[in-house]
Amino acid sequence: MATTILTVDDDVHLQEMLQLFLSAEGFIVHQAFNGEQCISFLNQQQPDLILLDIQMPDTDGITLCRQIRTLYHRPILFLTGNAQQEDLVNSLQAGGDDFITKPYNHIELAARIRSHLRWGNLLSKTKETANKLSFPGLEIDLNRLTVIANDQPVALLAKELHLLMTLAQSPKRVFHPRQLYDLIWNDITGYSSDLIKVHIHKLRKKIEANPMQPVYIRTVKGFGYKFEIDG
Repeated sequence: MATTILTVDDDVHLQEMLQLFLSAEGFIVHQAFNGEQCISFLNQQQPDLILLDIQMPDTDGITLCRQIRTLYHRPILFLTGNAQQEDLVNSLQAGGDDFITKPYNHIELAARIRSHLRWGNLLSKTKETANKLSFPGLEIDLNRLTVIANDQPVALLAKELHLLMTLAQSPKRVFHPRQLYDLIWNDITGYSSDLIKVHIHKLRKKIEANPMQPVYIRTVKGFGYKFEIDG
């Protein structure tokens, strides 16, 4: 079955370009030019992925994303011409999975889309058995793709969320950095153990009360990383 993508943007020219490019990549493209059209579409169909503009005249993409998340649990990628950190963080907190800054490279866009589609398929299988992963001081909602650590919502970038969920869904299993890379990254030629180390470091800073003494993501010296809670 062909993969469907809903593009949500008030820019007619950009929508035309996206439809041409995505159709050439083999996707079936549906379009919404404002928030009302987007919600109306979602009440009738569920696309495999949504590309959502962050700035629109009737309602901003961040507000719209929160509305979408009451109806839709698959990947949402923001397209934004504004690279301000506050907006990027807010887009993730609203339920977005990733963001791509305009003007974007079409090859990168296709790679990001396919990466999130793979992850969305994995999540849909996981939801058959569990909707939340709960640990002392940490909760991961697999439907809404949100994380609460120490009673506070945490804004994670897509790769950080993928890392956390991969580790947390297999407690005590030790993952070699190469395994984590192959499961999460889309570029088979770009592996580096330092890349994984940096992402683990950033993830610990966001979910651990003391990143220097982690209680969730442990380093297994000489082997890799594992998720484990004492007791």
